[in-house]
Amino acid sequence: MKKHLSLFFLSSAFLLASCAGKTPQADLTLEERLKNPLFTERYAEEMVGRMVDLEMRKDPILENERMKKFVDYTRTKWLSEAKEAKKEQRKGIYGPWLTIGEEVRGEVLYLNDTLFFSTTFDTPPGPSLHVFLSTVTDPRQGPFPDETSIDLGELPSPYGAQAIPVPKDESWETYQTAVLWDTKIQRLYSFAQLQQQP
Repeated sequence: MKKHLSLFFLSSAFLLASCAGKTPQADLTLEERLKNPLFTERYAEEMVGRMVDLEMRKDPILENERMKKFVDYTRTKWLSEAKEAKKEQRKGIYGPWLTIGEEVRGEVLYLNDTLFFSTTFDTPPGPSLHVFLSTVTDPRQGPFPDETSIDLGELPSPYGAQAIPVPKDESWETYQTAVLWDTKIQRLYSFAQLQQQP
């Protein structure tokens, strides 16, 4: 009976998440993931690295002229994609997550009403870990959440690249800080001070 109840609650939770229109990060296609400029930069640079590696090792597949042209085309295409991803990132504000008690790694980019997390993002999970945007530079300097904070909801995953929509706001440039805050245990996990990239 317990097993059936557990399955019922698990399937109900999955169904509710589906109805809410939330796409689990694991179900995203490559095309959807490439909308994240931080993901695109890493993917493109690693693709270029793979193609260069084939050339450096004088891989036998390159003896086939058609295959060699394909490898050259792929290297050139993804080199261009990497440059475009970096250019796109400079249109937003960006910062690394700071370790301040919990070990949090990775970067975050605020661009086009979306908060993008890098592929290297990693945080210990929490009972109710939420993502906030705030105008406060350092959330440790007063009570949090402060009156300017926007709760963007629960973090979809404690690991890896993801994109979190931000409600449209004419004064988006006033938000200087992304914050990871657990709403159940009232604990600050990390924050990232967001700035224009050079």
